[in-house]
Amino acid sequence: MNKKFLAIPALLVAIGGGAVLAQSDLFAQAENNPSISAGEAKKIALKQLNGEIIGFEYDRDDRTPHYEIDILKGNEKIEVEVNAGTGKAVITERETVRTSTAETKGNEEETGKSTDLTNNSTNITEKQAIEIAQAKAKGTVTDLELDEDDNRLIYEIEIRNGKMEYNFEIDAKTGDIIKYEEDLDDDRFDN
Repeated sequence: MNKKFLAIPALLVAIGGGAVLAQSDLFAQAENNPSISAGEAKKIALKQLNGEIIGFEYDRDDRTPHYEIDILKGNEKIEVEVNAGTGKAVITERETVRTSTAETKGNEEETGKSTDLTNNSTNITEKQAIEIAQAKAKGTVTDLELDEDDNRLIYEIEIRNGKMEYNFEIDAKTGDIIKYEEDLDDDRFDN
């Protein structure tokens, strides 16, 4: 009879430990294989805010893997977070971008930088910039941003393939690769 009393708690501990291990395995699976693809996340964000995607990043460093998508709508840059597991979208940040030259000059003097993306135009689409980068480095695009540097629009693209990370800066008018870096990210997989 004493053996039964000892066996029941031991069985409960084993079941509880198995459940915890199974749950952590589910989190790892969701992190490596998000239910929502990058393309689906972009569609979800654009459904919520009709505008132009100027930045895109997959973030799995937080507890919940998600996509951070920057959308330019009128004179606002809006960040939308899309949960990679559920597809739920939430606006996390809004920022007014400058549209007039006088306003831009005044704000540059105050902040020291310009974020005027509305007066410049691109000849290369986001998709074309990705194709240019992936022609040089195969892998998954984990970060994409349209940024202004010295009055020149540049696509900043990060590609990952296993432990390798590739970073590109591509001229948004010409499609020229301005900067290319390779990095072995061995810290990323150490636990």
